[in-house]
Amino acid sequence: MKLAENLKKAVLQAAMQGKLTRQLKTDSSVDDLLQKIAEEKARLIAEGKIKKERGESLPLAPERKRSSATPSPRGTPPKTPDNSPQVFEENSESSHQQTTSTRFEPIPQEEIPFEIPENWRWVQMNNVFYKITDGTHKTPKYTSSGIPFVSVKNCSSGVLDLSNTKFISEKEHDELYSRCNPEKGDLLITKVGTTGIPVKIDTDVVFDLFVSVALLKFSHHLLNIDYLYYALQSPNVYEQVKLNTKGVGNKNWVIDDIKATIFPLPPIEEQQRIVEKLNSILPLIDEYGKEEDELVALSQNFPEDIKKSVLQSAMQGKLTRQQQTDSSVDDLLKKIAEEKARLIAEGKIKKDTTKAGASGRALAEITQEEIPFEIPENWRWCRLGEIGNTITGSTPSKNHPEYFGNYIDFLSPGDIQNSMITYGNKGLSEKGYKLARPTPAGTIIQVCIGGSIGKCAIVDREVTFNQQINSITPIKANVNFIYAVLSSEYFHKKITRNATGTATPIINKSSWEKLPIPLPPIEEQQRIVEKLNSILPLIDSMAVYGTKKKAGRPKQEEALSFIRTFLQAKKTAQPKTAAPEILELKTKAKQELPAAVKKYAGLMGVTYNRITIRHQKTRWGSCTKTGNLNFNCLIMKMPDQVRDYVIIHELAHRKELNHSSKYWAIVAEYCPWYKQAKQWLKDNGQKLMERQVFQK
Repeated sequence: MKLAENLKKAVLQAAMQGKLTRQLKTDSSVDDLLQKIAEEKARLIAEGKIKKERGESLPLAPERKRSSATPSPRGTPPKTPDNSPQVFEENSESSHQQTTSTRFEPIPQEEIPFEIPENWRWVQMNNVFYKITDGTHKTPKYTSSGIPFVSVKNCSSGVLDLSNTKFISEKEHDELYSRCNPEKGDLLITKVGTTGIPVKIDTDVVFDLFVSVALLKFSHHLLNIDYLYYALQSPNVYEQVKLNTKGVGNKNWVIDDIKATIFPLPPIEEQQRIVEKLNSILPLIDEYGKEEDELVALSQNFPEDIKKSVLQSAMQGKLTRQQQTDSSVDDLLKKIAEEKARLIAEGKIKKDTTKAGASGRALAEITQEEIPFEIPENWRWCRLGEIGNTITGSTPSKNHPEYFGNYIDFLSPGDIQNSMITYGNKGLSEKGYKLARPTPAGTIIQVCIGGSIGKCAIVDREVTFNQQINSITPIKANVNFIYAVLSSEYFHKKITRNATGTATPIINKSSWEKLPIPLPPIEEQQRIVEKLNSILPLIDSMAVYGTKKKAGRPKQEEALSFIRTFLQAKKTAQPKTAAPEILELKTKAKQELPAAVKKYAGLMGVTYNRITIRHQKTRWGSCTKTGNLNFNCLIMKMPDQVRDYVIIHELAHRKELNHSSKYWAIVAEYCPWYKQAKQWLKDNGQKLMERQVFQK
């Protein structure tokens, strides 16, 4: 059973025992409260508003007396010297003197499950609810519209759900409503099938009840509805429901047993204190219950699901801390392109001669629609093919056995299992090697067809492989980081969504190398790899075994403890909500900056793509090689000339993607005051950033 459920039961039990709140001597009398409830019930019967129940009598009786011979336990009925519950005779001599008390039969001592405070009373539900009845026992004729007809399925969640009800006609409603008339402020409780679930009616919508639900009416000016609602959820009531539910299959909690169900009744003031305390505690338990559900869901598929979460956090830059000293990703991409061109020129790798490669469409700019999630500001989205050499395997003709042998491994999808490669299953001869497309050690191979699509591994030697596998040899990027990207759930989803075929999905190299990947600075790639190397083996070592296996329990506890820690880390890593001032600055920047950028871009003769406004802690602006401009909303607090300098500074990168003397000459041409602006930023920029506040 879930810990949250047990915790909720324990809190409700404490409340029902008076241990959750402090008792006050100034509280009113529960006996007087019960007297008023009985009087109101008698009045409603006399007025014909409710019917007198079969066998029910409401005679006046003398006030109860305490016996001095045997002290009464706290909150329990007094006993007579012969140790039997005290009863009250209608013909007592004092009956003529005590004409205002109503009969109140005490609960037998053997039926009382626990002690309650002295000024509380054990009562039957029939003592506090003046009407307890169920809905119609006859299945009505349903209509396409009309009056909602509620059954247990509309109440089983603990909340009245009218979104999926059946309907009955107005005529049938008039017949049913005369006996069972649920109204806003009443309570319902399920009695057939899923029994004992209380529900508050919080709607003015008129509806009718089926036999599977009981209606509980009471005096709202005398009793606290929330206390009654909580009391009906308490473990004591739940045990009585289980004990008294009868039948096989669709079990029934009959009305007489509902009426006889007992629970503690405190003074009205104490009822309110209990409700206030429970209203503050139970939402916290519910929140914990949601986290526990997430924890259990993760643990059931541990370690695979938690590994997916860790990899996803790594892909979003949430697993490590970003460093201001990291190098530029734009510079890295430029170096990769230059190195790739050199290797092609030297004949060490082949140029992509496909139609897509020749046209350059494989390296087309990534659109906003392709980006699946946010990444840190100093990262870049790029296409897989941009960061290395990609090839698809091939198989020599099967009609030539001389192509196969032991000269070099020849891999197929079945040789890739759990990120590991099984070498030696099959190979090519030296003759077959010359016809194949070998790839060097440090290459990532990934299955591109069938049920194993997406499985990948890093080869530790030169290998060949068949046409069901694509490969990438990263250039100047960390191979282990790229492997983590290709192993992540988001990339696997990208593969399956871009695959063709239905029965057998397949993604060709052209589509595969176009998939977008997040690329951090090379230093950050290394930090992520180091973090993953410390976390993932730990997860694998804590694989959860069945709880029935004694040896597996410590591993499971250790695993669940790790998941809790990880979930908490994810929660604390959530981005903070900007303060109202930041939101105002962002709005102002979005309104005013585009016009200024357009003006200076026209003067400088450059183009640009989209403009993004952010609140950053280290940068005033940036420009990508594809012309995307990013500006810090805080520049709206700068003097106009300084803000214009930031705009010109970024637009100048559309001519020079560096800070060379040629670049600064461009800045000086369109911003003669740039040195004064730089000095202002040096003197005031850090203070401007530090003054900004965040709200959690």
